[in-house]
Amino acid sequence: MNEIVKYQSKSNLPATKQSFLAEYAPSKCLRVFARENTAALAINSSAPSLASIRREYSEDFQIAYVSVWIVNLNDFVNALRKMSPEQIEETATIIVQEYSYLNLADINLVFRKIKKGEFGQLFAEIDGMKVLSWFEQYVQERMRTAADISMSQADHFKQDLPRVSDMVAINKIKNRQAIGLHILEQAKQAQQ
Repeated sequence: MNEIVKYQSKSNLPATKQSFLAEYAPSKCLRVFARENTAALAINSSAPSLASIRREYSEDFQIAYVSVWIVNLNDFVNALRKMSPEQIEETATIIVQEYSYLNLADINLVFRKIKKGEFGQLFAEIDGMKVLSWFEQYVQERMRTAADISMSQADHFKQDLPRVSDMVAINKIKNRQAIGLHILEQAKQAQQ
Protein backbone atom coordinates (compact mmCIF):
# COMPACT_ATOMS: atom_id res chain seq x y z
CA MET A 1 0.00 0.00 0.00
CA ASN A 2 2.77 2.43 -0.79
CA GLU A 3 0.70 4.01 -3.54
CA ILE A 4 -1.38 7.03 -2.72
CA VAL A 5 -4.60 7.14 -4.67
CA LYS A 6 -5.47 10.64 -5.74
CA TYR A 7 -9.09 11.72 -5.30
CA GLN A 8 -10.86 11.67 -8.63
CA SER A 9 -13.61 14.24 -8.94
CA LYS A 10 -16.87 12.93 -10.32
CA SER A 11 -18.14 16.38 -11.24
CA ASN A 12 -18.24 17.70 -14.75
CA LEU A 13 -16.56 20.95 -13.73
CA PRO A 14 -13.40 22.08 -15.49
CA ALA A 15 -10.20 20.70 -13.98
CA THR A 16 -8.72 24.06 -13.00
CA LYS A 17 -10.04 27.24 -11.46
CA GLN A 18 -8.76 29.25 -14.40
CA SER A 19 -10.62 27.09 -16.92
CA PHE A 20 -13.76 27.30 -14.75
CA LEU A 21 -13.54 31.11 -14.74
CA ALA A 22 -13.00 31.17 -18.48
CA GLU A 23 -16.02 28.94 -19.07
CA TYR A 24 -18.37 30.47 -16.46
CA ALA A 25 -17.52 34.17 -16.41
CA PRO A 26 -20.69 36.26 -15.92
CA SER A 27 -20.59 37.58 -19.49
CA LYS A 28 -20.33 34.01 -20.83
CA CYS A 29 -23.11 32.75 -18.56
CA LEU A 30 -25.44 35.34 -20.06
CA ARG A 31 -25.03 33.50 -23.36
CA VAL A 32 -24.62 29.93 -22.05
CA PHE A 33 -27.77 30.11 -19.91
CA ALA A 34 -29.80 32.42 -22.17
CA ARG A 35 -32.48 29.75 -22.62
CA GLU A 36 -32.85 29.16 -18.88
CA ASN A 37 -34.94 32.31 -18.53
CA THR A 38 -37.46 31.01 -15.99
CA ALA A 39 -37.06 29.45 -12.58
CA ALA A 40 -38.44 26.14 -13.92
CA LEU A 41 -35.82 25.99 -16.66
CA ALA A 42 -33.06 27.00 -14.23
CA ILE A 43 -34.12 24.28 -11.78
CA ASN A 44 -33.90 21.65 -14.51
CA SER A 45 -30.60 22.97 -15.83
CA SER A 46 -27.51 20.79 -15.69
CA ALA A 47 -25.48 23.81 -14.57
CA PRO A 48 -23.15 23.28 -11.61
CA SER A 49 -24.40 24.36 -8.19
CA LEU A 50 -22.62 26.69 -5.81
CA ALA A 51 -22.14 23.69 -3.50
CA SER A 52 -20.39 21.71 -6.25
CA ILE A 53 -18.06 24.67 -6.90
CA ARG A 54 -17.16 24.67 -3.22
CA ARG A 55 -16.54 20.89 -3.19
CA GLU A 56 -14.44 21.00 -6.34
CA TYR A 57 -12.35 24.10 -5.70
CA SER A 58 -12.77 25.64 -2.22
CA GLU A 59 -14.98 27.92 -0.15
CA ASP A 60 -12.70 30.89 -0.86
CA PHE A 61 -12.98 30.27 -4.60
CA GLN A 62 -16.76 29.91 -4.31
CA ILE A 63 -17.04 33.27 -2.50
CA ALA A 64 -14.65 34.93 -4.96
CA TYR A 65 -16.69 33.60 -7.88
CA VAL A 66 -19.96 35.01 -6.53
CA SER A 67 -18.09 38.24 -5.79
CA VAL A 68 -17.24 38.47 -9.50
CA TRP A 69 -20.97 38.43 -10.26
CA ILE A 70 -21.59 41.23 -7.75
CA VAL A 71 -18.67 43.27 -9.14
CA ASN A 72 -20.18 42.77 -12.61
CA LEU A 73 -23.52 44.10 -11.30
CA ASN A 74 -21.78 46.95 -9.49
CA ASP A 75 -20.14 47.98 -12.77
CA PHE A 76 -23.37 47.54 -14.76
CA VAL A 77 -25.52 49.73 -12.52
CA ASN A 78 -25.21 53.47 -12.87
CA ALA A 79 -25.79 54.14 -9.18
CA LEU A 80 -24.37 57.11 -7.31
CA ARG A 81 -23.12 54.91 -4.47
CA LYS A 82 -21.73 51.50 -5.33
CA MET A 83 -20.72 48.62 -3.11
CA SER A 84 -17.24 48.59 -1.57
CA PRO A 85 -15.01 45.50 -1.96
CA GLU A 86 -15.75 44.57 1.66
CA GLN A 87 -19.51 44.80 1.09
CA ILE A 88 -19.18 42.71 -2.05
CA GLU A 89 -17.25 39.97 -0.27
CA GLU A 90 -19.62 39.92 2.70
CA THR A 91 -22.67 39.79 0.43
CA ALA A 92 -21.11 36.96 -1.59
CA THR A 93 -20.34 35.07 1.62
CA ILE A 94 -23.95 35.31 2.76
CA ILE A 95 -25.21 34.21 -0.67
CA VAL A 96 -23.05 31.07 -0.71
CA GLN A 97 -23.98 30.27 2.90
CA GLU A 98 -27.72 30.73 2.41
CA TYR A 99 -28.21 29.61 -1.18
CA SER A 100 -25.55 26.98 -1.94
CA TYR A 101 -28.20 24.82 -3.63
CA LEU A 102 -28.64 27.37 -6.43
CA ASN A 103 -26.96 26.50 -9.70
CA LEU A 104 -25.26 28.84 -12.15
CA ALA A 105 -28.41 29.08 -14.28
CA ASP A 106 -30.19 30.37 -11.15
CA ILE A 107 -27.38 32.84 -10.38
CA ASN A 108 -27.44 34.06 -13.98
CA LEU A 109 -31.23 34.45 -13.85
CA VAL A 110 -31.14 36.45 -10.59
CA PHE A 111 -28.57 38.89 -11.93
CA ARG A 112 -30.34 39.10 -15.30
CA LYS A 113 -33.59 39.99 -13.51
CA ILE A 114 -31.79 42.60 -11.40
CA LYS A 115 -30.24 44.19 -14.50
CA LYS A 116 -33.59 44.22 -16.29
CA GLY A 117 -35.21 45.95 -13.31
CA GLU A 118 -37.61 43.10 -12.57
CA PHE A 119 -37.02 43.49 -8.84
CA GLY A 120 -37.42 47.26 -9.04
CA GLN A 121 -35.40 50.13 -10.43
CA LEU A 122 -32.04 51.09 -8.96
CA PHE A 123 -31.65 54.80 -8.45
CA ALA A 124 -29.23 56.10 -5.85
CA GLU A 125 -27.34 53.09 -4.55
CA ILE A 126 -26.70 49.41 -4.64
CA ASP A 127 -25.95 47.61 -1.41
CA GLY A 128 -25.73 44.16 0.10
CA MET A 129 -29.20 44.27 1.65
CA LYS A 130 -30.78 44.98 -1.72
CA VAL A 131 -28.84 42.18 -3.42
CA LEU A 132 -29.77 39.74 -0.66
CA SER A 133 -33.44 40.77 -0.80
CA TRP A 134 -33.45 40.15 -4.56
CA PHE A 135 -31.97 36.71 -3.99
CA GLU A 136 -34.66 36.02 -1.40
CA GLN A 137 -37.38 37.11 -3.84
CA TYR A 138 -35.97 34.81 -6.48
CA VAL A 139 -35.67 31.91 -4.04
CA GLN A 140 -39.34 32.36 -3.05
CA GLU A 141 -40.30 32.27 -6.74
CA ARG A 142 -38.07 29.23 -7.25
CA MET A 143 -39.66 27.39 -4.30
CA ARG A 144 -43.16 28.04 -5.65
CA THR A 145 -42.04 26.80 -9.06
CA ALA A 146 -40.41 23.69 -7.56
CA ALA A 147 -43.62 22.98 -5.61
CA ASP A 148 -45.67 23.33 -8.80
CA ILE A 149 -43.31 20.98 -10.64
CA SER A 150 -43.50 18.49 -7.79
CA MET A 151 -47.31 18.64 -7.71
CA SER A 152 -47.47 18.20 -11.47
CA GLN A 153 -45.22 15.17 -11.30
CA ALA A 154 -47.30 13.75 -8.44
CA ASP A 155 -50.49 14.24 -10.46
CA HIS A 156 -48.86 12.54 -13.42
CA PHE A 157 -47.75 9.68 -11.17
CA LYS A 158 -51.28 9.36 -9.73
CA GLN A 159 -52.69 9.05 -13.25
CA ASP A 160 -50.28 6.24 -14.06
CA LEU A 161 -51.08 4.16 -10.99
CA PRO A 162 -54.45 3.34 -9.49
CA ARG A 163 -55.02 4.47 -5.93
CA VAL A 164 -54.75 1.88 -3.17
CA SER A 165 -58.31 2.63 -2.05
CA ASP A 166 -59.51 2.04 -5.62
CA MET A 167 -57.62 -1.24 -5.76
CA VAL A 168 -59.22 -2.37 -2.46
CA ALA A 169 -62.70 -1.62 -3.83
CA ILE A 170 -61.93 -3.41 -7.11
CA ASN A 171 -60.60 -6.43 -5.23
CA LYS A 172 -63.73 -6.55 -3.04
CA ILE A 173 -65.92 -6.56 -6.14
CA LYS A 174 -63.79 -9.28 -7.73
CA ASN A 175 -63.97 -11.33 -4.54
CA ARG A 176 -67.77 -11.00 -4.42
CA GLN A 177 -67.99 -11.96 -8.08
CA ALA A 178 -65.73 -14.95 -7.50
CA ILE A 179 -67.81 -16.03 -4.48
CA GLY A 180 -70.99 -15.63 -6.54
CA LEU A 181 -69.55 -17.72 -9.39
CA HIS A 182 -68.44 -20.35 -6.91
CA ILE A 183 -71.94 -20.52 -5.39
CA LEU A 184 -73.50 -20.79 -8.87
CA GLU A 185 -71.14 -23.63 -9.77
CA GLN A 186 -71.98 -25.44 -6.54
CA ALA A 187 -75.68 -24.98 -7.22
CA LYS A 188 -75.29 -26.39 -10.74
CA GLN A 189 -73.37 -29.39 -9.43
CA ALA A 190 -76.02 -29.96 -6.79
CA GLN A 191 -78.75 -29.98 -9.46
CA GLN A 192 -76.96 -32.63 -11.49
